[in-house]
Amino acid sequence: MKLVVSSSVLAFVLAIPGVAAAQSAPGGSSCPPGSWFCAEPPDAKAAPAGKPVGLDPLPEPSDEPPAQAPRRAPTVTYQPAPSSGPPPVVVYQPPPPVMGARPEAPPPYEYEPPPPHRPLTPPQEWGVNLHLEGAMLGSGTRNDAGMGGLGAGLRFKPSRHFGLETTLDFVGGHGYAGDLRNETALSFNGLIFLNPQDRFQVYLLGGFGWAWAHSRNDPSDPTQSAFDANYAYFGGQAGVGLELRVTRVLAFNVDFRGFIRSRTDALAQTQPEFTSTTGQQTNTSGGGLLTAGMTLYF
Repeated sequence: MKLVVSSSVLAFVLAIPGVAAAQSAPGGSSCPPGSWFCAEPPDAKAAPAGKPVGLDPLPEPSDEPPAQAPRRAPTVTYQPAPSSGPPPVVVYQPPPPVMGARPEAPPPYEYEPPPPHRPLTPPQEWGVNLHLEGAMLGSGTRNDAGMGGLGAGLRFKPSRHFGLETTLDFVGGHGYAGDLRNETALSFNGLIFLNPQDRFQVYLLGGFGWAWAHSRNDPSDPTQSAFDANYAYFGGQAGVGLELRVTRVLAFNVDFRGFIRSRTDALAQTQPEFTSTTGQQTNTSGGGLLTAGMTLYF
């Protein structure tokens, strides 16, 4: 340890003269006093070949790179926040018309037609008819002839102008000869509606049918002898009617039809039904039938 400390002290003592000599360099030096390192003066010549080369001279001011222009800060535009009040009122003022120019035609008016009227009568329908009826047979031999009853029918209309109907009727009362009579009739008719587009519709009817009757003497008439007979008939009918179409479902109707018929039972040839005062006999009869009722369509 002593050897190391002694060597360090000796080296420090030897270095002090050298430093002092460097600080007292000759007058041509550009080193400021107290400087440890110095550069060559500006007017010093380049060292000849074989001698050590000193530091490179500083570049001329003209050799320095041009300074860059300072960068501009971005422009910031401030817009005030919209006020909470109502927006400003903008009044549109159309430009003045050009003299001599033809005014523009107004836009076409789009007219929408109303929906088509739905007719009361559909193109095809079924119906159930219920009616009351009265038979007109004349005054009869005792001036009390007349029968009445009720009936029902099923109607099918394949078109608005044409229909088919089958009816079943039950009537009772006094016959033409003053007898007590009740009848059951089954008929088939065709109907032609002349104006199906109207609420009041006129129709024509015609058809054929069968009837079965039971006749007996009136106990209140002492001039009649006791009898009990059954008759069968076949005949035809035709007439005209009026139907009031209240809705597509409900209609009221009234019609008048005339009928003519003849007996078809086994006793028709041997026991004629009617005998006149002159002795003439016949099995043919006729009359009128007035019906009024309602029809439910579906």
